Amino acid sequence: MGPFNFLTRAQVDQVCADYTTPVYVYSENKLEEYADAFLAFPSAYGCTVRYAMKANSNGNILKIFNNKGIKIDASSEYEVYRAIAAGVDPHNIQISGQELPMNYKDLIEKGVFFVATSLHQLETIGKEFPGIQVGVRINPGVGSAAFKKVNTGGWISAFGIWHEYLPEIKRIANQHDLIISKVHIHIGSENTPKSWVNSANIGLELVEYFDDVDTLDMGGGFKMAIMPYEESADLQSIGEAVKEKFEDFYKKTGRKIHLEVEPGKYLVINTCSVVAKIADIVDTGPEGYKFIRTNTGMTEMPRVTMYGVQQPIIVVNDSKETEEYVVVGHCCESGDILTAKLYDHETIEEVTLSKASIGDPIVFEGTGAYNAAMSMKHYNSFPEAGELLVRTDGSIVEMRKRQVPEALWGNEVEVIV
Repeated sequence: MGPFNFLTRAQVDQVCADYTTPVYVYSENKLEEYADAFLAFPSAYGCTVRYAMKANSNGNILKIFNNKGIKIDASSEYEVYRAIAAGVDPHNIQISGQELPMNYKDLIEKGVFFVATSLHQLETIGKEFPGIQVGVRINPGVGSAAFKKVNTGGWISAFGIWHEYLPEIKRIANQHDLIISKVHIHIGSENTPKSWVNSANIGLELVEYFDDVDTLDMGGGFKMAIMPYEESADLQSIGEAVKEKFEDFYKKTGRKIHLEVEPGKYLVINTCSVVAKIADIVDTGPEGYKFIRTNTGMTEMPRVTMYGVQQPIIVVNDSKETEEYVVVGHCCESGDILTAKLYDHETIEEVTLSKASIGDPIVFEGTGAYNAAMSMKHYNSFPEAGELLVRTDGSIVEMRKRQVPEALWGNEVEVIV
């Protein structure tokens, strides 16, 4: 049995005894640790950290970051309302979504900052709220990411306004007296320090085109290592390199540009582990594989299914022996595989784990981002899993109850008698 990220064996046993698995377990200490790391991000003329709450939207997590002074980037009006319900001041929230919110007027009147991601959005806001300050998200024509599915720039991406339409942005802004005060770019995820410097160069070129822009939002995509073979982004090195570009821009233009960054995965991915149980162990004969069937899967960890990523897995027992296993989920779905070849979810891969028995606890680490918030809950009618928080004093509290079965059909309207 390998070492845990933040849990202890006693805490795993307590979770299994006191709560129904599968369950997400978060660390308050880890959440604060990663928040503090980002709040120390270097900058030339000030830096605002905005949490990309799409990564994990539990209200308690939002409160922890809000108490630290971290602001919010929302991708939908529903995320905005969720953040407000958690106590976030609307003036500390910006929305930059693919879809124009149905209630965009209400959001803007509350003080939420709007970042237009299309010409249609910009035109609509301009007609309704002439003269206000807005941001624009621009697709700079290039993308960068560890793999294609997380590339959010270039001609294959629908995110942002295509860079060749800059004159049209300016025309719409002039027509409605809009003040373009922020340029937003985000070219992808899990980027290298070199790509961050390139992004700064691209972003500042776009800033120069708009006279009133005082802020460059460079998005997120900071790498946080989950597996032993990975390396986390060096925030200080990235920040210092980007800082130099902002200083050069000031020398060239006389404009001091404020920096914004939007970490999501970096802040939460390693703050959570899914605690589950081994439901069964089966094999496909001497030439085949030995499978661990768990009582979790794509219902709680869709990130594995969507992206083919890997995460640490620990079978919790006292066995001194190890064995090769393929770990799968509980869904009646061939894609519910929890150990696959990296970035190739269709190819299963064996992992070495402690020799397992039915009923053993099994812990999946690095599960804090794009899992609970993106869960495929209700597939096979599995209820939504609960969420727990390990407080700074080591106590474990419930911060989202496990869904009761009746809630699965609670919104259905009976029309057949």
